Amino acid sequence: MYIRSPYEISIYEEHSFWLEILEDHAHFIHDFLSSSEMKWVNMASQFIQRFQQLRQWLESMSENLPVNSPTMVNFAQESYQVSSSYFKFEGTLQSLRILNEVNLNLSPTYLNGTLNENQEYLRILNYYISGKKADELPLVRLLDLWLEDQLGHALLLQNVLDPIEIPLAKEAEFFINGFRAHMIKNHTIKGYLRFLDSGFPGQQYFSKQVGETVAGFNQLVKKVILLYKNDKVFNRTTLRFLEHHFPESCYFLIKLANFEPELKSLAKCSLTKPSF
Repeated sequence: MYIRSPYEISIYEEHSFWLEILEDHAHFIHDFLSSSEMKWVNMASQFIQRFQQLRQWLESMSENLPVNSPTMVNFAQESYQVSSSYFKFEGTLQSLRILNEVNLNLSPTYLNGTLNENQEYLRILNYYISGKKADELPLVRLLDLWLEDQLGHALLLQNVLDPIEIPLAKEAEFFINGFRAHMIKNHTIKGYLRFLDSGFPGQQYFSKQVGETVAGFNQLVKKVILLYKNDKVFNRTTLRFLEHHFPESCYFLIKLANFEPELKSLAKCSLTKPSF
């Protein structure tokens, strides 16, 4: 059962969240391309600028504009155009990466995750360009999207640590196993929903478990970032890459709290990165 939360995300906040996330994704493509890939590096730079321009435009608007206001509809149309173009850009790079035709130090499966998120914003924008509020994802689909994201973050965290950071890598491994287990359970619950309504007790309790795992992983990421800022962890990543985790985990927790009220205390979080 979907329960309206006091931490409901507004139309303005949805745009703000997704545009920051997509701009980050463009930064990561730019950072992980070889400098020899000038065509793709330039395209990534252009998308960074386009997302920044959209964010600046959004900041000039009132946060209380209704979804069907001409200004919001116009903004949604422009955002859809940029976001759909970026979706095709990343999809092209994924295909080239699979065929080993581009020097991009990101895996095809990493790009599956970023494309999934972009696709969710496009789904939401399809409502906004018609002046309508977007339907919320059912719980099982919400978990599908964001558990894959959280697993990806845990794998990436482990991957960017220097191999000598064995204790931190083991902590990351704990959450990798936890998110994998949650994904298997959510897949199985899909089958149960053939003859049960969503929100049955076992699924409710599972939602609570997932939220607690996300909150636990947040603490590990915070620890690594503190070490990073004090030059105390050996790694091969950037602060932006590490902090990118927080808005997405917050978004997930807020959406999850709409199904499991016991998670509302964990949903008091920020939809933007601490830096940048």
